[in-house]
Amino acid sequence: MSSNTPTLILLLLDRSLAAWLTRQGEVPRDQPIEGEGGWFPCKTPDELIQALDDLRGRLGNELGSSFQLELLHDEGSRELLTKALPKLATPLTACAWEILRWEPLAARCGWQVDTSTPPSRDWIVQHALPLLLASDDASARRQMQEGAQREHASLTEQLQAERVQIQRENDKLRAQNEALRRVDAERLIVYLPALFPRVFTVIGGQDLALLTGRPEPYALPNPYPEPSPETLDTLQHDFRALPRELQRQVVAFISRLPQSQKLKPRPEMRALVQGLTEE
Repeated sequence: MSSNTPTLILLLLDRSLAAWLTRQGEVPRDQPIEGEGGWFPCKTPDELIQALDDLRGRLGNELGSSFQLELLHDEGSRELLTKALPKLATPLTACAWEILRWEPLAARCGWQVDTSTPPSRDWIVQHALPLLLASDDASARRQMQEGAQREHASLTEQLQAERVQIQRENDKLRAQNEALRRVDAERLIVYLPALFPRVFTVIGGQDLALLTGRPEPYALPNPYPEPSPETLDTLQHDFRALPRELQRQVVAFISRLPQSQKLKPRPEMRALVQGLTEE
């Protein structure tokens, strides 16, 4: 077989099909069947024919006019494959092909073929397929295995980097949540009435103390008096003058509470509160 001749590998295990495409010296590339990754169910001969037609149609340019087909099957799929062979005669005329049993190859790779758990696709690519394609060529087999191992190591490194990034983001969120729990209660008492009408009839002194980590409840009158228009205007002006982060802390404190559904921002502060909530 020429080094440029592509090889299409089909593995039929327990009436489910997987496919890979490769050239000599390359790591086999996983191929979806009918747009689906993973194992494609082949319960009937027609479904096997349909899967092969889909692969040949989609990979026509890469397969070219001549390609190699390696079809492996396990004992559980033998009867299905036997029934499908007459219908496979026509599509297989376009390629050099061979049909092999899976169990001997898997055993040579150290897989316990009597286990009920199927091997992972990563294991198949790293161990079984290099042995299949390299045959008795030890150098080519080693080259294929090293390529698969490098690809696996690269993927592992990528996943590790993603886990580190996720951990950093989680740490940042935890720090932000902890900071919100430590929002200055005195600032809340001053500015919440400037943002929400009748806020302390919804969040009482006992709740506010618990939410801000204070052992003793705040002595807030009930009902809490609404600020005069002049005081309200001054408080709102002062709130707008606060650093953006302090504004955000006050609004975030309210937005994370179940009671927030009962609170509507004052009309003149609605746009500012909404903007802070969305940041």
